[in-house]
Order: sequence, then structure tokens, then C-alpha cells
Amino acid sequence: MLFFHILQYILISLCVYAFTAFIYLVYHTNQLYTTQHIDSKDYDYIIVGSGTAGSLIAHRIAKETNYTYVVIEAGGGSNPLFEIPILGPMLHGSVYDWQYETVPQTNACLAMEENKCKMTQGKIFGGSSKLNNMIHVRGNISHYVNWFHGKYTKKYIKEQFEYIEKNITHLNPITYTTELSDNILLAAQELGYELTGKDFKLGFAKPMVSQVNGKRWANSDNLENKHVLLNTVVEKLLFRNKKCYGVQLANKLRLYAKKGVIISAGAFNSPKILQLSGIGPAELLKSFDIPLLKELPVGKNLQDHIGTGLDLVLFNKSLSVNAFNCFNPIHIFQYFFQGQGPLTTTGCEVVGFLSTKNSTEPDIQFMVLPVGISADRGCHLRKILRIRDYVWDNYFTRVFDKHASTILALSLHTKSKGEVYIQSRNPEMPPLIDPKYFQNRDDVDTLINAVKLIKTFVLSKKMKAFGAILNNIPFPGCESHLFFSDTYLECYIRHLTLSTFHPVGTCSMGLPDENNAVVDTSFKVIGLDNLYVVDASVLPTLPSSNINAAVAMMANIFFENNIKQQRRLIKNLCFQRSLSDIVNNTCPVDRTSL
Repeated sequence: MLFFHILQYILISLCVYAFTAFIYLVYHTNQLYTTQHIDSKDYDYIIVGSGTAGSLIAHRIAKETNYTYVVIEAGGGSNPLFEIPILGPMLHGSVYDWQYETVPQTNACLAMEENKCKMTQGKIFGGSSKLNNMIHVRGNISHYVNWFHGKYTKKYIKEQFEYIEKNITHLNPITYTTELSDNILLAAQELGYELTGKDFKLGFAKPMVSQVNGKRWANSDNLENKHVLLNTVVEKLLFRNKKCYGVQLANKLRLYAKKGVIISAGAFNSPKILQLSGIGPAELLKSFDIPLLKELPVGKNLQDHIGTGLDLVLFNKSLSVNAFNCFNPIHIFQYFFQGQGPLTTTGCEVVGFLSTKNSTEPDIQFMVLPVGISADRGCHLRKILRIRDYVWDNYFTRVFDKHASTILALSLHTKSKGEVYIQSRNPEMPPLIDPKYFQNRDDVDTLINAVKLIKTFVLSKKMKAFGAILNNIPFPGCESHLFFSDTYLECYIRHLTLSTFHPVGTCSMGLPDENNAVVDTSFKVIGLDNLYVVDASVLPTLPSSNINAAVAMMANIFFENNIKQQRRLIKNLCFQRSLSDIVNNTCPVDRTSL
């Protein structure tokens, strides 16, 4: 028994030490990763951004071609401790997060300091795929056919997902869930919802996640570090006769691309880079004395999945995942030696797709989170959301005596559209992000009905038998309204407005003659050569799910129909040689194109 207590003490001490080291790494060590020595300044392709899209393209270039390439990442490298799924939220608000926030919102984010919502985006090798919930959901494939204006069939797009899932991404069933997940699924069945597969329509399921042996996995894990420049910021793009031939870095160093520059910096930084390079709204660029290269609606059409519902589900008993699981020696052993246990939790145990309009297609999504933001007693989670003191003190602290969980309800197809604009010629200045949340009344009504559905689930027989109760504390600022009336719920969602960090649309795909398109259906920036944008910013509308899988699909289509197809055409030209070409062993095209 004495030996057991000594061993337990040692393991707890190691856990505390590891957690302290993790905090230090998160907040203090980004600068340990400095820009590597650059062996070359000339490449076939330059890829700006190492997130889901950029890393997938780079991986396939390396694996299937002999093209030269470099991936430029503004953030630092990762660390094995960062791969522990339960610690993912600790990266939010750290040096591995761009720490962006919205401009003050008039109709939303009222419970947040200065009425600003946080807009977490990964500033790390791997981008936001190192900070997200690791959930892989295809969404509604018919929507993607519309994105390409019928250029690709539903069958073709489905094949792209299948290729990614078999050859690129490491997907596995979620390895650990609390007892909440099974009870939510039972409640869903009780209420008439189906338990669905990977092509989600209406229904509920435990999601597939991007993990290997319980550890977070991202497309960037496929890349060799020698092709990646870390802590390297792109200042602007270089052009000659409207052809992009390279990039200028913040240290004024220039890198050159023979075949193309691929911008994969995300829905906030991709438009920022384009605008700083003279591509965007003419009036905006004129206000900063940036010479206009091409007038396009860069930065417009910002859309995001808006959610609400934090800590709305309460229990008088603790669930098997809580804020202190990382200190449990047994759970540490399970994670490091078995790849199992609570430390592998993604933060979201069940996803559900529902309709508030009795439609066959969902307009809201549930993300079932076993813990609420009150779980850490205000140490970190409330800070990364910027929750005001009076809201925290009068709402969240009042459930400290219970276990709080969240059924996060989010609107899948918001009609409010915002903007992202530079606020200076200085590339170090963050962009101005105005999502214009709830500018369209339909978004308000959708979330009101979504919160009512949360209540329906909490009051179901299965959830009540499990011990779930609805948090009936009036939300601060909404006390004058009848609890759970429509006016109360409108007040509630306007206060407790949550981004799910799924921004899209700011470099929208469309037809060249459309006035709302930035890139065409081949991802090429309209009116410019050798410049492509491939990331969430090109999605013209929101997917009916988490966006990571859709972004990977788009990147795969780009590679197949640009880089791979181009290489195949050039090879075919070399086979169609004349007798003179064969005798002299020459090819009618430049061999560097191969």
C-alpha cells in the first residue's frame, strides 16, 4: 500500500510538471522555432499557409511529382504535448493563435468584453487543424456541386472524399466518450431522429476524428520539415504584367515561383495578403495608397457558423471527463501507453443535424460537449471567449456546485454576411473582421428555435432519467424577459453569441463574369496568372457541417485538376515528339515543366 501511494505521488508530480511545461511551451516558446536557412529562392510552387489545404497540396506535390516547392508558415512548430486532444483549448489565446477578434458587434456578442467575439485561428505548423475538434464530416455533397457550377458531378466529389479518407487523412472512431454521449443518442432515438453514417443528413452520431493512437493528427504531419519555413510572414505578392512570380517576406527577402503561388492562409489572412498586394476593393486600397492591380470583392461575403448554448445542461453528478482529468495518473498512463482514456477526448462527443423548419435537410447542428466553460472555474476558458465579469459572476459561477455540459447549437446556413479588410499597409497589423452577426433576422429566428430543441432534448425521458436538468438561471441582461420566451431567447443568443471558428467566403469561388467572385472554378484569381487561392476563403457558402473535410476536398480537387492534370498534359506532349526530337532526345516543351 505504501508503495502504491509513493508511485501515485510520483505520477501526480510528473503530471503537474508536464502540465506546467505545457503551459510554458504554449505561452513562451513560439520564438524557439526560427526561420530555417533557405537553400533556394526559386521554386515551382510556393504555398502560403500550412493548414489543411496547404499541407494536403504540398504532400501530394512531394509524393507524386518532382516539382520543387516550399510551404511558408507564419507560426511556429508543434510539440508532442500539443497533440494531446484534451489540451487543445489551451492553445486558444496563446502565441499559436492569431488572437483575432471581431470589431464591436451591434446585434451580438453582448456578453463579451467590448461586444467583441474571439475568432480563434491557428498560427502554428498545421494551422487551425492543430486547434480544432478534429471532427471529420463530409456535409451535404450537393452543395459542393453548386459551388463549382456543375463543373464536377456529385459522384466525382464523393470520390474526392473517398480518396482523402483512404490516402491522406488518418480517421478513426472517437476513442473515448462520457456516458453523456450514449444518453444523447438514446434521447435522439426517443425523439424520432436516426443514427446516421458519414454522409450526414438529419440525425445523430459519434463522429469520426482525425487521430492516430489517440493523438491529434493533421495533414501537416505528412510533410517533411525541410520544405517548410516557420515563423515566416508573407508581406505581399510579386507581379509582372499581372502574372504572380513570387512573394516578398517580412524581412524583405524574395522567393520566386515558376508555376504558381498558392495562397492557403485562411479566410482572414488570405484576403489580407491579396489586399496588401493590390487585389481587392478599389476604394479600400486607395485609402491606404496601395496601387490597384485588380479590383475584386476580396474580403466580402464573410460567413460563419454562429452558435450558442454554453453550460445550459446541468447534472448533480460529475461526468467522467472534467477539467482535472489531466492530473489523474491512470488517465496519463492510458494515454501515453495505450492511446486511450479521457485525454483523447476531442471536446465534442456527438454531432447532430436537425431542421427547425420540418425540412429533409438540416439547418442547425448540435455539438455535444461533455464539459462547459465553468469547468475550469474561470482559469482559461472564459478568458479566451472574453466573457464579461458581471456575466461570469452572475451566471457561470452559480453552477459551480453542479457539472455543466453544453449542447452547442449552431446555425448551418447563416444569411448575415460580413467583411474582412486590412486596416493598414503594415502587414503586421491584424485585419478588421466584421461578421455582422444577426444582421439578417432569419439567423436570430433559427437559433431561437435551435435553443428550444436543446430544451426538448434535456427534458426527454432518457436525459431526465440520466439526471439532466436545464439551467434555469436567467442570463444577465435578459432578466426582464419571461424565461425561455422568444424575447428572452433572442436576448440570450444576442448576448451569448459564439463563433465556431468556421469562417468562409472572403475569396469566393464563382464564374469570371460574376461580380461576387474572386477565384474561378479552377481556384485561379480572376484576371491574374499563376495565382491561386485554396482554403476556406473560397467556399462561397457554408458547408452543412464542420468545415475541415470540405476544405480538404477542395484542396484535393485543386491538385487533381491543376497540378496533376497539367503535368499529365505536358508528359503527353513529350510522347508526341517528331523524328528530330527523338534523334536529339529533346522534348517540344521545357523539361523543367515536368
